[in-house]
Amino acid sequence: MDVHEATTLMGDHQIRRLPVVDNDQLVGMVALGDFASDNIYANEAGQALSKISAKSNPKTPENPQA
Repeated sequence: MDVHEATTLMGDHQIRRLPVVDNDQLVGMVALGDFASDNIYANEAGQALSKISAKSNPKTPENPQA
């Protein structure tokens, strides 16, 4: 998975950290801030943070289509 895919996944699911797995072994964690600290990825991190910070719209009995 590349940085763009990771930040999109983070934004879509409103999460700030992802596990890093190699051969089914957890080898670390990557945080949104790790991408934001590198100028090359600052735009992707900013977009993901905007999505993460947006109010979620969970499914409820009153709103089953969310």
